[in-house]
Amino acid sequence: MGTSNPFNGGNNRNPLVPDWVGGTGPGPAAPGPPAPGAPGAPSGPDGANPGNANPGGANPGGNPGNAPPGSGNPGGPDDGDAPAPNRFQSARTNFFKFAKSGGGGTGGGGGSRSGGTNRNLRRAVRSFVGKSSGGARRATQRMAAERNATANLGRILSIAGTAGIQETVRRLGFAQLATLPVQDIYAALVDVICEPGGELDESFAREAYIKALAEISEAQANLERPSLETTVSFLASFITNAIQNRLLNAVGNKVVAVPLDVASVQNVEQQINDYIRGRVNDAMTEAGEDFPVERIVSTIDEIYERSVVLLEGSDREDPDVGTEDDFAAEAHEEIA
Repeated sequence: MGTSNPFNGGNNRNPLVPDWVGGTGPGPAAPGPPAPGAPGAPSGPDGANPGNANPGGANPGGNPGNAPPGSGNPGGPDDGDAPAPNRFQSARTNFFKFAKSGGGGTGGGGGSRSGGTNRNLRRAVRSFVGKSSGGARRATQRMAAERNATANLGRILSIAGTAGIQETVRRLGFAQLATLPVQDIYAALVDVICEPGGELDESFAREAYIKALAEISEAQANLERPSLETTVSFLASFITNAIQNRLLNAVGNKVVAVPLDVASVQNVEQQINDYIRGRVNDAMTEAGEDFPVERIVSTIDEIYERSVVLLEGSDREDPDVGTEDDFAAEAHEEIA
């Protein structure tokens, strides 16, 4: 006890895409849900164990490490494996400046696409995608657990939209969950929607889902028989939270310590969420308002990649002036 060290974010020595996040192509869908009581299933009422199966199969998205369609990155262990030196420095420095300001001001403003978002935040996010993660494709590939979980949620929402969530869980083999309040049903499905396991990647997906569920519930959306609008909003919240978790874990671990007070911390976090959500909404609009079950995996992959592409932007939109300015030394000291 008392021996744990604080996590200081991503390490320059780590590969851009670990060799365990890989795959040569989509795998076949596994059979349907196992019998209730299978090990690792989510706990139902009174500790019941309804079994553990992703909707449509144990791994409906195939290999969780598959790169998004058309990304040109099959995810093999030798692809994008070389770590880039100091690849986190620019993102962390700009993020430090943004957090230190408490999210106040625009830091120089921006065009209509960036709105009033703080310039340092935009630079931090762009550098996180382009330099820290090795580009949008590798950043998207790295979020395999989140992409699979989002696709699983999309399947459930699609079925529930016509059959209702109670009937949906019955079809999935979790009949005992059907007696719970609607929000509790979705909470109990966390082990079905998200891959089980204690790795950091799985925890990102679970946290993103739980937060998205809280947000959609707070909006008092009808989750018993979700409309297309509710489905889109729920998925957008999930994707936004997933990307935000990755960003904060890699370069924003000082987000709570740097601002001067609680109000500043909340403002910083809200600005980050709003900025990412705007790009996710743009990507979902481009994808269209149709989420057919048979194409849910490829659709979600495309939305993730397009969201990250929009976040990366281009150097011409908001050029990074580098770290050689008044804040550089202080930022480097604080976030080292």
